[in-house]
Amino acid sequence: MIFDYDAILRAIDARVSATPPDEIPQLLSPLPLAIWGELLLEVPARYPNLKAFFPSMASEEIQTHWTGNHGTALLGQTIAFVESLVNGYQTMTRRGLEKARVLDFGCGWGRIIRLLYKYVGYENIFAVDPWDEPIALCKQHGVKAHLALSEDVPVVLPFRGPFDLIYAFSVFTHLSEKTTNAVLNTLRRYIADDGVLVITVRPKQYWQVHGDAVADRMMAEHDRKGFAFVPSNRTPIDGDITYGDTSMSVDYVAANFPRWQVVGEHCNPIDPYQLLLFVRPA
Repeated sequence: MIFDYDAILRAIDARVSATPPDEIPQLLSPLPLAIWGELLLEVPARYPNLKAFFPSMASEEIQTHWTGNHGTALLGQTIAFVESLVNGYQTMTRRGLEKARVLDFGCGWGRIIRLLYKYVGYENIFAVDPWDEPIALCKQHGVKAHLALSEDVPVVLPFRGPFDLIYAFSVFTHLSEKTTNAVLNTLRRYIADDGVLVITVRPKQYWQVHGDAVADRMMAEHDRKGFAFVPSNRTPIDGDITYGDTSMSVDYVAANFPRWQVVGEHCNPIDPYQLLLFVRPA
């Protein structure tokens, strides 16, 4: 597939090193997102400038340990999310992302950032994670973005706002109720008045694949209040274990966060337990 675009890729390779950051999306525009993603799995040596300019890929072990998948299978899930993210933002704002300020909240090893280079100038991409290892991996692999460590329960972020787009993939799928409240309140202060927040949440059905030991209890809890959480074996922070496994309903978000408005939801069949919620300032 990649080599079907060889002429285009050679032209991009010849220009990429001298292209200003905000013009990278235009340079990459002839490439379909699937080709761009496939290229970044391992840039062939025949495109030396692209290989030097863009990030190398995290190991299969890292990919699998952090996401449960790797390689082309994980790429398919990432492409589905990025397509939904970009299309949703453009539809809701009637703007492109080329000049948008974008925050990746919980960036991991930068797998989503890499695909976003096709749409966003990398000088406008900001990324935080509360764990130092992901930030170190991003730097090790040459991820181009403003990278910083955040608190586990952030009251402030290490970057100034506002952001036009904030996304948090598989973050709220792991947060306690107290931490969910704190994070959504913090992000509200950093979103532009006409911005978009995209988060993923797990539906009730997630508990059926999580394990029989807690499935019935957690599904009942989800039905009762719209939120269910099983904490991990971690040290509490201010009396709260912040991280674990979480399901959350759309109605829960709508009822508990009056400064946010849920304006859309989307489920990608390739990743059914990551329900996308599109949220805007109320």
